[in-house]
Formats: sequence, C-alpha cells, structure tokens
Amino acid sequence: MKLKKLTRSLALVGLGSQLLGVALAQTTPTAPVQKVERVEVTGSSIKRLANEGAVPIQVITASDLNAKGITSAEEMLRQLAANGVGADNATSNNNVFGSDTDRLTGGASNANLRGLGPSSTLVLLNGRRIAAQGMSGGAVDLNAIPMAAVSRIEVLKDGASAIYGTDAIGGVINFILKKDMEGVDVKVDWAQPLENSAGTTRRASITGGIGSLERDKFNLMASLTLDKNDILRGSDREWANGFQPDRFLSPDSSSHPFANVLGNSSTVAGTALGGANGTTGSTVGTGDPLKYTRINLLALAGQAGCDSIDTGVKYQPQLWNATVTPAVNASTKYLCNTDYGAQYMLAPAKEAYNLVTRGNLQIADNHTAFIELSASRSEVTAELVPSQFSTTNASGTHYPVNGPYYLNLKNYGVNEFDPTKPIAYRWRMQDFGYRTQEQVAENARLLVGVDGTVGEYDYKLGLSTAKGEAWTNLVDGYAYLGKLVDALKTGTINPWVKPGEKQTQAAMDLIESTKARGKLQGGETTLQQFDGAISGNLMKLPAGPLDFAVGFDLRKESFKFAPETGSFTCSDSLAPTINADNPVYANIVYNCPGNTAIPKMSRDVNALYGELAVPVMKGLDLQLAIRYDKYSDFGGTTNPKIAFRYQPNDVILFRGSVNTGFRAPSFQQLALNTAPLLDTADFSDPVLCPTDPTQCAIRLNYTNSGNPGLSAEKSKQGTLGIVLSPVRDLTMFADYWRVDLDERIKKLTLGELKANYNLFAEHFLRDPATNKIRLVEAGWINAADSSTQGLDYGASYALKLSSGLWTAKLDGTHMISHKERAIASQPLQQYVGAFGLRTLYLKDKFSFDIGWAGDAWATTFSTIYKSGYKDQDMTRFNIPLRDIPSYTTFNLFGSYTGVKNLTLTAGLRNLFDKAPNFTYHNVDDVVGAGWDPRVADPFGRTLVLSASYSFR
Repeated sequence: MKLKKLTRSLALVGLGSQLLGVALAQTTPTAPVQKVERVEVTGSSIKRLANEGAVPIQVITASDLNAKGITSAEEMLRQLAANGVGADNATSNNNVFGSDTDRLTGGASNANLRGLGPSSTLVLLNGRRIAAQGMSGGAVDLNAIPMAAVSRIEVLKDGASAIYGTDAIGGVINFILKKDMEGVDVKVDWAQPLENSAGTTRRASITGGIGSLERDKFNLMASLTLDKNDILRGSDREWANGFQPDRFLSPDSSSHPFANVLGNSSTVAGTALGGANGTTGSTVGTGDPLKYTRINLLALAGQAGCDSIDTGVKYQPQLWNATVTPAVNASTKYLCNTDYGAQYMLAPAKEAYNLVTRGNLQIADNHTAFIELSASRSEVTAELVPSQFSTTNASGTHYPVNGPYYLNLKNYGVNEFDPTKPIAYRWRMQDFGYRTQEQVAENARLLVGVDGTVGEYDYKLGLSTAKGEAWTNLVDGYAYLGKLVDALKTGTINPWVKPGEKQTQAAMDLIESTKARGKLQGGETTLQQFDGAISGNLMKLPAGPLDFAVGFDLRKESFKFAPETGSFTCSDSLAPTINADNPVYANIVYNCPGNTAIPKMSRDVNALYGELAVPVMKGLDLQLAIRYDKYSDFGGTTNPKIAFRYQPNDVILFRGSVNTGFRAPSFQQLALNTAPLLDTADFSDPVLCPTDPTQCAIRLNYTNSGNPGLSAEKSKQGTLGIVLSPVRDLTMFADYWRVDLDERIKKLTLGELKANYNLFAEHFLRDPATNKIRLVEAGWINAADSSTQGLDYGASYALKLSSGLWTAKLDGTHMISHKERAIASQPLQQYVGAFGLRTLYLKDKFSFDIGWAGDAWATTFSTIYKSGYKDQDMTRFNIPLRDIPSYTTFNLFGSYTGVKNLTLTAGLRNLFDKAPNFTYHNVDDVVGAGWDPRVADPFGRTLVLSASYSFR
C-alpha cells in the first residue's frame, strides 16, 4: 500500500521524457562516446558498462579522498550525505553507562546509510563480506578497512537484499582495493589541531607491487598502514563544559571530589547526619528551621566553595525541578556536584595497523586465480570520568569516628551533626583516576578464488574464511569491590581533600592496591563463505542482448562472547559482608562495564539468486533480480527487485527500483544480558512518589538485553530518479527514495521507558514485598514499523580554461520524513529535525567542493553542511524548548607535484575554527556535554600535512 504510488510511477515514467529529451538535445552538443571495458558494478552481478546501471551509485576514488585530506573511513562517512548522523563513531560509541548502547562497541566506527543503523548497511571488501566486529558481532568495524590500499569506494544508495542478501536494507558500501600495481608508494600523514597538540593524528603507509598480469601473467601487491592518534579530552576545549547554568545545563549528580555528607536514606541511618529513621538531617546556622540531608562543607561557603576543587560545581536544583520544594531544597542547597561532562573524552587515543596482500596469477588465457589476505588490529584507549561511590550501613564503609580525616561538621554550623557516629558520604573518586579501557579489535580474512571467461560467459568463484576478535582491557580507575570496601573502612583514604592538598602516599598506595587491571571480556565472530556466479548473454532480443547472472552464496556465521574466566565479575551494587577475603566477592569489580557470557551461537545461510538485464526498447532497460535465502534459525525468505533505466538520448536519464529486504537479528541482539547497570539520573516513580517522598528521586538498576524471541526485520523500498546532462561535462541528478520497515528491530532504551512509563509499565520489575522498582528491563524488541523517505541530489561540472581545470561537485540528501513507533497502538512519530538518542534525522546534509588543477599545483575548497534540529526536550525540568542552528565547516587543501613521483599536500580542516553548537544534553543520555559529536567537529582548526613518493 505504502509503495503503490512509486510502483505506478515506474509504469508511467517514460511519458513526456522523449519530448523533454528532444528539446534539450536540440540545444546541446553530444559528447563522443568512449569505449570502456565492461565491469561488475556494486548492485549487480552482471558485467556491463559502468554507466549502464539502473540504481544510484556514488563512486569515491582514492584521488578524491587525497584531495580533501581524508585518511580514514570514518572521515569519509562524515562527509557522505547518504550516511546517517548517528552515534556510530569512535567517540559516541564510548558510552558504557548510556541507556542506548550494548557497551561492546567502544572504539568501533560503523557505517549507517539512511540512518537505519549499522546492521542495515552491508560493508564489502572487493565485493565480498568480511567478519563483523568481534565484541558486538553486529556490524563491520571500519577500522578493519585498509584505506591506504583502496582504489575506490562504491556506495549503492538503494536496498540490495535481492543481490547480496541480509544487511543490505540501507544500502551497500564496497571498498575496492588496488590491483595489478607495480612499484612502491610511500605516504605519511600528520594532522594537529592548532589550539594545542591534543588530538594529533599520524599515519604512515607503504604499498607495493611487482609483476603485470598482461605482461608477466602475475602480480603481487601488499600494503601496510600504521596509525597513532593522541587523545583529545574535554579539558582541552573550553566549550566542552557540562556546567553552564545560564544555559540550563548542569550535571545531575550528587557526588563531588570533596565528598558530600549524607543523611537522607535508610542506608545511612544512625550515622552522624542521620537519625533513627535515616531521614533527619540537620539545621544549618541560626534562623533556618529546615533540616538539610546532604551537606558539603565547601557548599556552606556558597558557589565558590564547590568550584574551588577541580571539576567541582555547585548543584543547581532549579535546573532539574519545575518547582523547588522544601524537600528538594533540603537535599540540594548545600550539595556540591561534579562537572563530569568537562572530563569526558572528545576523541580517543588509538594505535592501529592494517595489512593487505593480494596475489593474482593468470593460470590460462582468460582465467585468473587469486589469493588475498587482509589483517588489522586497532587499540583504542577510551576514558570515562572517575567513578562515584556511596557508603552504606551494610558494607560498613561509612567514615570511621577514629579516622584521621574525620570531618566534624558541627564545628561549621551544622547543628545536629553527631561527632560520635561514623559519616555517610557520596564521593567522586577522583584520586582513583579516569576509568580507562583499552578496546582491542582484530580482524582477518583469507580469500582464494578464480574468475575468468568461458566462451561468452563470465564466472567467479571464491572461498573465504574471516574472523573478528575483540576484547576489553581494564587499564586504570577500576577497583575490586572487596578491596575497595576494606580500604575505605581503614579511614586512610581521605574523602575530604581540601583545595591545594593531596592524598598521602600511604593513601595512594592503598588506592593502587585496590585496582583491577587486565582483560575483562572478549568476543569473536567468524564467517566462512563459498560463493560463485556466472553471467553473460542469454539470447538476443530485438532491442539488444538479454544478459543474465545466476549465483549461489553459502556461508556459516558464528559469535561468542565471554568475560575473562576467574578474573573479574562486574557489579554496580554493594551487599552485606563484602570484604577482600570473602571468596564470593574476591573478583567483583565496582562499576565495570561487563556483559554476561554468550555461548557460541551459529547459523548457516544458503542462498540462490538470479538476475536479468532486459532491453525492452532502445534506451529502456530493466533489471530483474530475485534471491532466496535459507537461514538455519529463521527459515527462508525470498526478495525480488525490479529496476529500470530509461535514457531516450544523451541528455536525460530516468531510473528507479522497487524491492524488498530482510534482516535477521544479530547474535548479540538475540542473546540475554543480565549484567546490571546503574542509571546516573534521578527518576520519580509515578506509582509510589505521590505517597512516598523517598521514591521521588531514585536511581534505577536496569539491563540492556538481547531478546531470544526476536523475529527478522522486513522492508519494502524503492527509488525514482532523474539524471540530466544539458551541457558537456555537466551532470545533475535527483533520486527520491523510501524505505518502509516492519517488525523493526529496535533497542528500547531506558530513556524511552522512563518517559513512557504508562506504555511500558511491564518493563519495570517491582519487589513483591515493598512494590519498589528493583530492575528495569530495557533492550531489543521487534517494534511496530517505520517509514523513511528522502531525496538525494547532486551535480558535477568540469571546465577547462587556460588557467587550468576547474571542477565543482555537490552531493546532498534532503530527509523528507522519518516516522516510527515502538508499538502498534502508538501513532507514528516524526523524527526529522528532532533530537534522538541514537540517530539524528537531519533535514539536510550536503557537501560541496570546488577544485582547481593546473600544471604542478592543485587545490580543493570544500564545505560540509548539516542542518539544525530541535534540542533535547527538557520541559519536564521547566527548561524551555530551543532550536540548535545548522553546523557548517570549510576545508582548504592544496597539493604540489612539481617534483617527479613526489606529492606534497597541505591543508586546514575546519578552516574558520567553527566550534560545536551548544546543546542541552549531558553525557547521561548521549556522549557529549553541551555539544554533540554526531554532528560537530571537536578538533577545531587543524593543520594537515602529507607527503607521498612513488618508486617506479
């Protein structure tokens, strides 16, 4: 029903086009047709002329990347208009406590065409699959792509399940490597932000080859790339600041490096600030009858006191409550907070290598055998802010009365403070250091195959095995819970280190003794594939040859995930009798990001597919394709595709397609994860809060789990486009596209559950005795449906003048609509231009390049534009709605080739030093405090230098 209009359009598309084509042709000289080799282009298994396809394909060459100083796949995707603006980069993926992450993608970089998610974009290397990232098992990590060896990138902006099977709903990105290369190319790249040296990146690569298939009947090629990136922290940028109260932005935390004294819950009853019922608190000074339940000595001095500690700020209750009630005032007036957003990592440190080798051997005329080995390793060091810790009666961690740093608040005007009792406190554990993780990912693929021609038929066969392995190492900032509890009981560690003071060496030694380091957890994906196809001319039709392709694809996929046996157990909670000697708690690591084990899971996928290229009449061709996939765990699925290409003359071309798609859930999405998480934001229980004030600002334990009951996601999609070339060397195009999903695989986030309690009350599990919320079950579900539609557009022009060759290129996507809902009873909700926790559906995104080349010099000036959107809705906190403006950056690069075989390139990224736009959100929901790494550039104006030399 949803695609009927598009289907009818395909039947009527030729009407009127002949008249328009004739009119334009009468005023336009026809460029001579050059003879080109028939090749296989992404989106079809039939070899044809590169410009004969019926589907929109964007080709990005290595020279295009070099001209704009792009060295990584992630940088390329940021400028690709069709790629969604989502949390799929290495910075956004570093969010182990956010409510929309499986905590297994740290350091990874993923493609996300159409904003449909990384698992809906198929990434190929030389037309074949590679293994998914080992930790998440859901999508290819682009760090595994050997960019230095890439010849070109083909981006298919259409569904391709009928050709490639699952994962190709959003489109296909095919990285095609250099081949038949002779000589050696050496290149070094260096980039440094001009504000300071933080965030510097370096790359060195060497690519070489010997032999010529045409001359020597063989070719050997190898490429090695080394990368080293320095970390960029929030402290390196003034705008990375989570405490901007004049803009309604303040951290929602109750911890501070100088600990807050507590007296407002049952876990602190009987302590220095708590009475028998744990809710007493104390009056402060004279003339104020209100009893305060959370008090910081520094806050008694006002705003400046909290700020006197690095990253410390004064809690701002008016930013989090529509009405500041006496109860809220009692718990926040003298409360200090931590600007954890300012401590957050803006870009991670990284060390990586990438190796690819390929050998081609002509075994007979028209027959070539090949072997290809690719291997990569990336080590991404990510930082999270120091942990926060609340003492409890059960754990016995309140500060002891006889401790050397006992803080007697009675001496500072806290009238009911009892110095004969221990002190309950909440503390930001700054002296334990940043929570630092090393995310290591390895990926390898061995491919052997043969291709060639038998008579009039082309064939190809390939056999490959691929493996992705990844793991997390705890580096710093994490402590064994038992050792931590025992250390805090001694009183040696001072929770109240005053400005300008430090912990004693004995305290630092004790802190060091609690730390957990080493491998935490790891995962592994494998992929074995045997595929083949034959294509050629089936028969002659009056309008031309009827070409065909038939093929098969047999593969086996597997995934497993496991915590490191016997080393670490993750927990966010405290329990009675915790101590280092108790074997039950010996390996528990406080606040660590561990997931539960997933035993090895596997599936077999067997597929047959066929394709026809049908010449209907002069200028009109159809592409008919169909594929049947049989999944060992999800049964069979058949997906057809019909596409057309109508070109009445050299001036105008029409194209379009309709097809269906299918995506099976990833193993991670199917597997239960019972590891608990602790939400860092307060939640008001809508059931108990009206009668129990203690349930009006609670912290929730939750899980972000897979779902063994998930079914496959299905899609219907299509495109309809026009290409014009009214004058020589000018091409313009526009393609309408639409993707409708049913049984959509969606992660139901904690934020969505909290905001829609009435819809999802069954996800809030309650204690039968007290009716208090004990756990919230977030995670993957089959949501109802979604519909996404937009318009891709672009143009390219080349003009030869006496001054040199001038070029201009525009590539853009206008998002018309993205509507979705979690359950069928909800209305479809529009997300274009609205804030989202994972993907932002911006109305417009485009890049525009102007280039000039003459003799030994060339330069490229480029623009990247991303439209504005609605900021996060914070009206529940009495914060007004606002719009975030558009974000535009400019880059300027120049190169010199006046010395034989040497190319020198220099340029500036973010030429005008555009800072990220301000946003309300803090890192609790999406990475970034006051800014958004999905949209903005954290590096600022950056100097880029590169040099390459060819030994030929």
